[in-house]
Amino acid sequence: MLKLKSISFTDGGRKVNYDYSVTDTIKKYFNAEHKFYIKYGEDVRNVPTSILVIPFLSNFLPISWFANFDIEVEEIDEGFNFAIKKVKDEFQKQFHDYSILGDLNYRKLISNKIEGKKTAMLFSGGVDAYATYIRTYDQIPDLVTILGADIDIDDKKQWGEFTNFIESEELLKNNKKVYIETNVRNFYTYQVELLLKDIGWWGKVQHGLSLIGSLAPISYLRSYSKIYIASSYTKAIDIAWGSTPQIDENITWSGIKVFHDGYELQRQDKVDLITKFSNETNNKFKLRVCYSELRTEFNCSCCEKCYRTILGIILNGKNPNEYGFNVDKGVYNEIFKVLKQYGSNIGMNYFWWELMEKSKVSQNMFVFENIEIENKQLERIRDGELQSMLEAKIKKTKNSKEKLKFILRNKYPWLIKLIKKIKV
Repeated sequence: MLKLKSISFTDGGRKVNYDYSVTDTIKKYFNAEHKFYIKYGEDVRNVPTSILVIPFLSNFLPISWFANFDIEVEEIDEGFNFAIKKVKDEFQKQFHDYSILGDLNYRKLISNKIEGKKTAMLFSGGVDAYATYIRTYDQIPDLVTILGADIDIDDKKQWGEFTNFIESEELLKNNKKVYIETNVRNFYTYQVELLLKDIGWWGKVQHGLSLIGSLAPISYLRSYSKIYIASSYTKAIDIAWGSTPQIDENITWSGIKVFHDGYELQRQDKVDLITKFSNETNNKFKLRVCYSELRTEFNCSCCEKCYRTILGIILNGKNPNEYGFNVDKGVYNEIFKVLKQYGSNIGMNYFWWELMEKSKVSQNMFVFENIEIENKQLERIRDGELQSMLEAKIKKTKNSKEKLKFILRNKYPWLIKLIKKIKV
């Protein structure tokens, strides 16, 4: 059993603190030194408790389902209570070889209603987010960005660069910016990762419900009626994932409608949409796709995620250096070099398959210097050389080995530090 004992406020009502107790059998899952909290840019003390509890439940319920324990709260929004049962069922469908158990117990079921017609969207500045932004452009959505999701709370430098990017981007000048801080990725221990047969809790389970649920208190204050979250994949990528139309669009509270946007689009379709919009509206804007530790500029321009975006822009006849990257004619050799170094997975393989297919029909590739030389480099992708390499890497991937590394890194951090010192 996990019991939410109370909700309190600090920082002038902007920070919501959750005090909860756990029984001995499940305390291994929770970081006693980092209790869950969420912080907004405005005072949320007037938000009903039945809505304030939603960010908490959006992060704790999935753990309870996979670890099989109950959660007890005083009250809950009626719509969210109904929605969460559907979400639980969807997880059971995705993880059909798991037992998704654990119940939510409450004393009061509260009917809330948000009166308003405003729109919000979760915004990261990447390909998925910009595609959804373009598709909702006329609605002038509030842009919500969460510190603690993709950027670590302690990484003030990267967060400062990111918020400066959002605030200074001319294209976004008419959109209100909303910032949230929450420790969604460190209130639990590495033991939560081990609830899955393969590691990847944030992506495979947590992130969709967590991010959407974080908006609940401000949705009440700002009168949101619609929330958009950009899709990561399409139905063609058959993997367990924590953000799908079936999960996200079942989430609701107080009449809120959630839209999982762009699920019918491949990633390359989104890049096509972005470059077309940029060209037709004469808007030059940067994409922020990279969170690599190697990044010293806007994007690192040398990781797998950067390269797949760069190539997609090139195949649309556009200069990737105008979209927040820094590359030259050597980019093709670097793509093969980087992808040879790392493993692959189903999603990554599919994204590069899209690029191979796009390269076969592209008629106006961007040329850095010499069209003949660069076209020959692109032929390696058209002919499937890259795809064959990635498929071979999937077969060689040893999930058990990766999981063992993860356990050692988290259970014995002192050992990892010692090994690093010996290597030096």
